[in-house]
Amino acid sequence: MNYRSRLFYLGLNMLAPGIGQIALKWYIRGILELLIFMTAFAWGFMELLLPLIQYYTSDLPAELHINVVPLLIAVATGILVFLWSLVEIILFYNQPERQDKNQDARVNK
Repeated sequence: MNYRSRLFYLGLNMLAPGIGQIALKWYIRGILELLIFMTAFAWGFMELLLPLIQYYTSDLPAELHINVVPLLIAVATGILVFLWSLVEIILFYNQPERQDKNQDARVNK
């Protein structure tokens, strides 16, 4: 069988949290982490984008006001999910032991 190393799944999680878990067939964990991360990313993006749109499309002279607290919550949530997805693979992934074909042949004799 072709087993992949822990670093392979950690590398997948560097693309987006949860992809490594999905590749490990930990579907519920992976999809949940991916959804939370993508929601936090979208929320943070909108917290930055909406004030900029308002500022540049307004005819009235206005100040640019970005709500920092919701932006920080979104960023912190994304970072925490990202770190947890890495820690989860480090702690809970046990690579199956490989069996050598020669060893199997010796045992069957």
